[in-house]
Amino acid sequence: MSKLTHKFTYGYYILTALKKSEDLETRDKDYIAAGTVNWVSQVSFSPEIISVSVGQKSDLNETIDYSEYFTLHLLSEDHKEYVKKFGIKSTIEDNKINGVPFKKQNDQAIVEDTLGYITCKVVKSQNVGDHTVYFGEVVNEEVHKDKQALCTMQLPSEYTKDKAEI
Repeated sequence: MSKLTHKFTYGYYILTALKKSEDLETRDKDYIAAGTVNWVSQVSFSPEIISVSVGQKSDLNETIDYSEYFTLHLLSEDHKEYVKKFGIKSTIEDNKINGVPFKKQNDQAIVEDTLGYITCKVVKSQNVGDHTVYFGEVVNEEVHKDKQALCTMQLPSEYTKDKAEI
């Protein structure tokens, strides 16, 4: 393993995906997955496309495949606790994901009290190693706060190869 890749800097984001229950034969409730991600990049201006890397064994991976959409929520230093809260399997209770309020809007799960969010339609995905890279065209965005985004320089990542294999 490279000694330098862990020194790359990234932002911290909460990624959500929602698949409506009427589109699933085996569920009577919407299926929602959420998790912390930091391998994100804009890859095109026109159309505006971003890429995000998701562990192949993640519920997020499966839910994005089913829904063909994902929503990326930007975090600030005020949201440091969200990084760990969403670094585990998601629990949905009382309109909260892992204890954080969210709402359903435009068939997406929107985490409240973030800097804002970007919703993307998947235009391509590629399995690479132990992750899937999704390329999504921006279809909607909303800015909530104008603050500096949280990055790995402020909170070093605890994500390691062994955690990707869980």
